[in-house]
Amino acid sequence: MFRSKQQRAGRPYIAHMATFLALTVGSVWALTLFYLANYEFAVMTLGTLSLTNPVVIVILNSPAIATVVILLSYDGPRGLLNFFLTLIPRRRDLLWLPALAAAMLVYVLAVHFACMAAGIPVPPEPMSPSEMFSSFLGLFFGEAGMLAIAMGWFGFFLPAMHRLTKSHLWSGVATGLGIGLFAAPGNLFSSFDLATAWPLYTLQLIILSIAMSHLLTRMKGNVLFFLVPFWVSASGSMWRMYYFTASTQLIQIALFTPMVVILCTVLSRQDRKASREPHSFPEYLENTYTTQTGAVISGKGDRSLDSHVAPAPKITLDTVLDGVS
Repeated sequence: MFRSKQQRAGRPYIAHMATFLALTVGSVWALTLFYLANYEFAVMTLGTLSLTNPVVIVILNSPAIATVVILLSYDGPRGLLNFFLTLIPRRRDLLWLPALAAAMLVYVLAVHFACMAAGIPVPPEPMSPSEMFSSFLGLFFGEAGMLAIAMGWFGFFLPAMHRLTKSHLWSGVATGLGIGLFAAPGNLFSSFDLATAWPLYTLQLIILSIAMSHLLTRMKGNVLFFLVPFWVSASGSMWRMYYFTASTQLIQIALFTPMVVILCTVLSRQDRKASREPHSFPEYLENTYTTQTGAVISGKGDRSLDSHVAPAPKITLDTVLDGVS
């Protein structure tokens, strides 16, 4: 079958997405199936599945590892440097960080009191404010995979889906579903409560990812604006504000969804162009895009403009099907 120049141009990006999914979702499910097939042999070979097991550590951090591999293969050390340059927030965006953190703190408290009002069991003794503060700082590094999720799913996969779909909605759905599948084994095979909560947890991730599609486009792809609010919201269970159960998930969805609607409305009024045109990988890392969006330090080079890499940025779903054939 003869392929057009546009189709050939899309193949490197499709290969990057396939690599990412194989190293993340593929690896975690491969490990899960290995243990399910013969648990005793798996334990003798790789040890028990704990957060201190090196294999588990690698897989939990596989989204970041995969992204580093992709950035280096795509544009060498310059690609990795360009990603880290995106983490520098513009002056006009700085107030969003405490605002997002405060909004999620209110959300955590609202979930706690809503659960109590609905008769849903909550931990009897939440942490004291001093304990919350100290544990909050420790969670940044202690929460397994938090940094990896930020770098991989929201630093690469979401903007890559933007390139594929040109849609905030469908990119958010794909990203949330991807994270849900990545986290599924840790929920489905841990306990009945976690297994029953997983579908609702995945729905929450989809709603979150749609919000992040809008927010990160407004913030020129800076994943700090995902990491800070996620850091706060992930502290709720650790602060003993509520349990991770299906009934709690329903409360969270009921409270979180209107917050996302308000956020997207505010963002669209601030920047209508950003609300229509989501940022995409790899352009959001490069010089032209970062210069146009007023980055503190612009990215280096424009690898995506090289004729042998991607002369035509538009990719369609038909290209994906054709690319893997």
